[in-house]
Amino acid sequence: MYHISNDKRAYQSSEMIYEALKHLMAKAPFSDINVTDLVHEAKIGRSTFYRLFDAIEDVLHYKADEAYALCAQNMKRILLDKNNSGLSRSFFLPFFRYWYYNFEIIELLIHAKKEDILKQSFKKMVDDLRLEYPEVEVKHYNYFIEIRAAVSIAILSEWVKTNRQLSPEELFEIFKMQLTVDEVLLKNLPI
Repeated sequence: MYHISNDKRAYQSSEMIYEALKHLMAKAPFSDINVTDLVHEAKIGRSTFYRLFDAIEDVLHYKADEAYALCAQNMKRILLDKNNSGLSRSFFLPFFRYWYYNFEIIELLIHAKKEDILKQSFKKMVDDLRLEYPEVEVKHYNYFIEIRAAVSIAILSEWVKTNRQLSPEELFEIFKMQLTVDEVLLKNLPI
C-alpha cells in the first residue's frame, strides 16, 4: 500500500522514487529491482521510502491510481461538455484518447507484468465515479466492472505491445466492431 500525504515533501519524495524506478526499469526487469537499488537511485533514505510505500510494487500502484483518477476527470469533462454533442457518448473513446497521451504508467505496468494493478486502478476509478453518481444504477455491477476492466486492459496491453501504432479513434472503431461481430458471424453461417 502507499501512504502519500498531501504535504509537498511527501509528494516530491514519491515523485523522486517513481522517476528512479522508471530509470531502473529501463535497465533491468522489474523483478530484479530491490529497495536498496531504488533508494540509492532516488537519492533518498530507506526510511523515506518505507514512510511512503510498503513495497516497490506500491510505487506503480500509486502512479496507476493517480493516472486513472486523472483519466476519470478528463472523461467527465469531455462527456459532460454540452459543446461535444457530436462526440460519441461512449466511455471508451475519451478513455482511449486519455491513454494515448498518458501511456507511460500503462507501459511500465505491462512490461513489469503487473496488469493486476491496472485492473485494480481501473476498478477504483469506476467505483469512485459510481459514488459521484449514485442515481445511476448499473444492474449486475460486478459483471459490468469485470467485463469493462478486462476489455480495457486487453486493448491497452495489445496497443502497448504494438507500439501504439493505432490512434484512439482506430482503437474505438475496433472496439465497436467487436460489439457487432456475433451479428456479422451469425448472418454468414449457413443454416
